[in-house]
Amino acid sequence: MNMLATERHNITLALTQAMTVDVHSFIPGRPTPPCIVIEPGGPYLEEGETYCDFNVRHSLILLADNATNETATQLLDQMICECIDALDKWNIESVDQPSQFEINNNVFLGTRIDVVRQTELTI
Repeated sequence: MNMLATERHNITLALTQAMTVDVHSFIPGRPTPPCIVIEPGGPYLEEGETYCDFNVRHSLILLADNATNETATQLLDQMICECIDALDKWNIESVDQPSQFEINNNVFLGTRIDVVRQTELTI
């Protein structure tokens, strides 16, 4: 497995072990919130501090269940805290302000967490 697939797999594994929501390691055609979707971050790959080291970035899209605003806000806050706790081996670069995400003609409260980790080149 190459370093990009390995990092995505490791993030998925860490989140799946720590959380009770579905975690998708790819962008699914029809995600069912509450869930987390892992997608490439930007920049996806960049030179690290030493030879053959690279920074690999991923964005996690957290989607709360379609509920009342108060309930969705509480769920999203809990998901953010659980993600940060589960990803202690990654650097959390940012957590976006919660906003609306439209999926399949439904609007969900969600946010994006950007994570990065330095890793060695593997093919």
